[in-house]
Amino acid sequence: MSVILVQAGLSDLEALANLARECGESRWTEETFYPGCRGDENEIVLVLKEASEIIAYAVMAKEYDSCALYNIGVSPLKRRQGLAARLLLEGLAWGQNQDCDRCLLEVRASNAGAIRLYEGLGFVHDGLRKRYYPNPDGSREDAVLMSKHLETQ
Repeated sequence: MSVILVQAGLSDLEALANLARECGESRWTEETFYPGCRGDENEIVLVLKEASEIIAYAVMAKEYDSCALYNIGVSPLKRRQGLAARLLLEGLAWGQNQDCDRCLLEVRASNAGAIRLYEGLGFVHDGLRKRYYPNPDGSREDAVLMSKHLETQ
């Protein structure tokens, strides 16, 4: 079955929120996805669909002269197939088209797989944000700050 990449719309809000929960992102709700799905020029939600089902998403936003990856998620059943890389590359192209000179992101320090993905796509470590992410047990985890220079148009 083929996987297609499209921009999410308002009709995708419920499916996006459900997939975010599947991915362990309890703070990402329909309301959180709304700005990127309503056609806001400074935020976009890219999705990969298989048979009309959303199997992965990436939320990108323009912040002045940079863009940021706000969130990325892949269905647990579809991981390790290059879907996150495909989405992020498309998000970086979107950022370049927005005249952004770099892309910023933050990732849990324990998320070694995501860090390897980002490094493989040319992101570099910029530092740490101590105790940034809350854990279910009440503890806090550091965020690794990363960035990538983009070639502007």
